[in-house]
Amino acid sequence: MARHPKSEQAHWLNGTLPHKTTKTASNFIAGRPSFPPHLSKPAKAEFKRCVGLMEARGTLTAGDYQTLAVFSVVVSRWIEAKRAIDLDGLMIEAQVLDSNGTAIITRRLHPLLRVAENCERQILALASKLGLTPADREKTLQAQPAPQLSALDRIVLGARSEDEDKGV
Repeated sequence: MARHPKSEQAHWLNGTLPHKTTKTASNFIAGRPSFPPHLSKPAKAEFKRCVGLMEARGTLTAGDYQTLAVFSVVVSRWIEAKRAIDLDGLMIEAQVLDSNGTAIITRRLHPLLRVAENCERQILALASKLGLTPADREKTLQAQPAPQLSALDRIVLGARSEDEDKGV
């Protein structure tokens, strides 16, 4: 039978610390990753969609650049494979040669099914890492807000203000 956890008062009296601590914020500073120029149009749309979701939740950091870029490419590849499978069907006709060298037409699974399945596995794994799945959504910690720079710091560092970024 398991022990009941000590109360805060019992820890204080004994001079001990509780083992289980709950973190409410991440150690990482919130930020928006730069936009990858190599993405295709569908991948760009997925990148923007994910950045918007993560930014609204407060979990987006500049370090998510590579993971988001790979996630976006895999999603666009998955969509392309699904379109081809929907167009051609699950089975395709392939011409093969028998032992006598005569051509025989056989039906086989679409070769892009394997690509789609691999993409689906990668999408679920990467979505989990980014906190985009229902199970991982609650586990993801919010990033710390970025420190506000003074006008002098922005001039020295060459940083633009939020108003300049928005085009105001």
